[in-house]
Amino acid sequence: MKKPFNPDEFDTILSVEDVAKEFEALLSIDFTEVSLANELTRLNYEIISPSYQDKHYRDIADYYHIEVDEIV
Repeated sequence: MKKPFNPDEFDTILSVEDVAKEFEALLSIDFTEVSLANELTRLNYEIISPSYQDKHYRDIADYYHIEVDEIV
């Protein structure tokens, strides 16, 4: 019997930390002056965490716990 398609089976939980490991240029940006959300969008990611505050922290490490999703 064929199993019905479930899009939730393909969800991958990523964090800002995961993306930063892939794109090291993010480590040198001052995020009090530059929007992390905009930078991630350029890299085909979007922030999905409701606790995200734009331009709140300088260092990306302070955003590591924020969840992101890949834009497809």
